[in-house]
Amino acid sequence: TTSQSQSMAMASSTISRSLVLPLAAGIRSPSLVRASALAPCAVSFSSSAPPAAAAAVAANRSNAENNRANLSVKLPIALALASASLLGGYCLGTSHSEHWNELQKNRELPKGERGCCSCDAPADTNSAPPKEIELTDAQAALSSKLQRLVGKDHVYDGMKETSKNASFLKGARLGNGTALCIVQPGSVKEAVKCLQAIVDAGCTVLPQGSNTGLTGGSVPRNDTPDTRPAVVLSMKRLDTHFPIDDGRRVVCLAGCGISTLASSIQSWFPDRESHSILGSTFLNPTTAAGVAFGSGGVYVRKGPARTDRALYCKVSRNKWGENVVTVVNTLGIKGLEDTDFHEDSGQDAAEALDFYANDIKQGFRRTMAASSDSVHGRANASDSNYHNTVCECTHDVSRYNADTAGEDCNRSEGKVV
Repeated sequence: TTSQSQSMAMASSTISRSLVLPLAAGIRSPSLVRASALAPCAVSFSSSAPPAAAAAVAANRSNAENNRANLSVKLPIALALASASLLGGYCLGTSHSEHWNELQKNRELPKGERGCCSCDAPADTNSAPPKEIELTDAQAALSSKLQRLVGKDHVYDGMKETSKNASFLKGARLGNGTALCIVQPGSVKEAVKCLQAIVDAGCTVLPQGSNTGLTGGSVPRNDTPDTRPAVVLSMKRLDTHFPIDDGRRVVCLAGCGISTLASSIQSWFPDRESHSILGSTFLNPTTAAGVAFGSGGVYVRKGPARTDRALYCKVSRNKWGENVVTVVNTLGIKGLEDTDFHEDSGQDAAEALDFYANDIKQGFRRTMAASSDSVHGRANASDSNYHNTVCECTHDVSRYNADTAGEDCNRSEGKVV
């Protein structure tokens, strides 16, 4: 417009000092708009410049100063907030670490035998001096015989506690003693042979899983009246487990821990839940020990650890007074029934189970086994009726810890292997 052109002419004719500014957006001359898109322009105003232009310059100066002031104020605030955040994170992390350490302490088992009052417990009643035992020739030669069966690296001397054998001779909470030796078979067949060798030598047999028992029953004791030397038959190496029947059941060798089993089931069948989620699960006690002691009676819906489908050994005496180890097979699995093997074939269910378990352990793919149509194949692998019997008010035993019904492996407490 005419007035805008006159104003620009007046500003250009009275240049006295320079200020670098972009062209004002309010100027509508096409040529000036094109110039503003290219670069800022040097414009100067004298005291005789129009009031509107002077006010714009003053406003720009004021905004620049305010921005510098705001930056100078916000920087210390930002530093303070960053320092406070770091300090808060450090305090929170320290608190979490202390809480975690406290939780770990609570997971440790108490030591010593608990009485009705803490002052009633004696200073140390867990151990007694080793018994003076005069070994027979068979007992003296037993360690060498067991080494030939399972290998030299899997037989340990137990007459004196050392760092190598302490985990087998000392209970998790209480109990401590000595043994003639500790043997760790690596297969079911080796376990049967070791058991026969031990009873032939006239020794007592102490089957042991993960040694997580709270009563001291899983370790030898020197304060017993029995003068026979004890041998610890550790099942730790027999830890193979695999599903059958499309995942409805799982076969566990004697050394498989329930925590290990729960992890495997979670990876195999994510929709299935573990049987045991309380108690000493984190210690990874063995599934065989759970069956032997009827663990898990608090699980009313799922029932305690129990099965009538197992492969176990019993020791009996014949009419000549000899100790005879008998293998009882109630697994009820196709291809592993006793009737599947001829007497002159040189193979039995224990050896066939070892072949299958060894392939699984080495990562070979095998067709999933299935239950047979025999009586054992139709037997219960768990106590599915426990939720009813535990609530019955009859003269029969209802609490499972005192119920010895079913196969001898249930509630055997180490009397069978």
